[in-house]
Amino acid sequence: MITDRETNFVYFSSLIKEKKRYYSFWKRLENILIDKRIGYGFIENTRDIWCRDYMPIQTGISDFVQFDYFPDYYLSPKYIDKLTIPSDIRVNERMNVKKVNLVIDGGNVVKSASHVILTEKVLKDNPQFKRESIIAMLKRELNVKNVCLMPQVPYDMTGHADGMVRFLNDTDLLVADYSYESKSWQSKMNKALENTGLNIIRFPSEFVDEKNENGDYTAKGVYINFVQIGEYILLPQFGLNMDEVAFDYAKKIFSHCKVIPVNSNEIAIDGGVLNCITWNVRVKEEISFCKLPLKRPDHTEQEYFVFNKLDFYLSTFDYLLIAKGFESIWNNSSGMMVGDGDFKNAIYRFLEQYLERNFIPQYYVDRVIDLILEYMESIGQYGFPICEN
Repeated sequence: MITDRETNFVYFSSLIKEKKRYYSFWKRLENILIDKRIGYGFIENTRDIWCRDYMPIQTGISDFVQFDYFPDYYLSPKYIDKLTIPSDIRVNERMNVKKVNLVIDGGNVVKSASHVILTEKVLKDNPQFKRESIIAMLKRELNVKNVCLMPQVPYDMTGHADGMVRFLNDTDLLVADYSYESKSWQSKMNKALENTGLNIIRFPSEFVDEKNENGDYTAKGVYINFVQIGEYILLPQFGLNMDEVAFDYAKKIFSHCKVIPVNSNEIAIDGGVLNCITWNVRVKEEISFCKLPLKRPDHTEQEYFVFNKLDFYLSTFDYLLIAKGFESIWNNSSGMMVGDGDFKNAIYRFLEQYLERNFIPQYYVDRVIDLILEYMESIGQYGFPICEN
């Protein structure tokens, strides 16, 4: 099992940079990723930003397990348009994916090298299997020694474990403070924690009695839903009294890591935080940026492809400038780059010599590059489908 501390690259749904409601959040986060030189990329063709749930679990450097993604909370008319189809998405990552016929969201899988913890939501989602059978299947497919089930939080419709517990290492388990829950629920939870055989460490949390426009609870105060990428811990902050306490505590227990606070209210209002929007993986030092070409790029065809999909006005001059930067970086690269984040940064540097006298909004530049990459994928020069073995 690949642990969070072993990961060195992080993916996001492309919606995180495309939707205006997340723009301010994404710019703050992107600046951190660039400053700390954390490699990142994007997953295309998704319908929500919670990529942790529909992406596979990494068990080896190129080995992944894909569970059935069919969350019951998305099956109502209110949410059905947010249901991502895993076979439709695209990500720049070669994977050996093994499909397992269990309905499990990735956010309900909290893992260490030899342990996996889920909530009992997995029992409800897979009524055709007995509890013992599900545990045995998970041990076998994820190659872990121990699988433990906990009660789900009563008010959390997702039933995910990543807002409740996280591993500090293979023997120490961080558990969010649930002192405000009912005594009966706490008793059941404490019994489940005792059965793990792990050393339990309480982690700060704050219950915020706030619902969003859909009538669902927000994720404000859920500090344990941080993301760890190698030696970096990106810790959510919400402008609450508990922010500083959680930050100081995280720095203390993760003394071997660099803890970075991230204001996360824009995504928390929708019910998730940093672990929910990320898919952090271990990649080789370099991964292939493009396939062997099936077709040479055609400039006229590419321009038509891009302009046919743009949802804003862009002058032909600005498009040609971006396209020139794209072609320059593409043709002069070795073909080995880590993600489209690095690729875009190289194009930004190319454009800097022009942008002072011909400013182009960064969102426009990002969108045009994404569409050119989409065109390159359509002719076989970029991208791998998630289901490719």
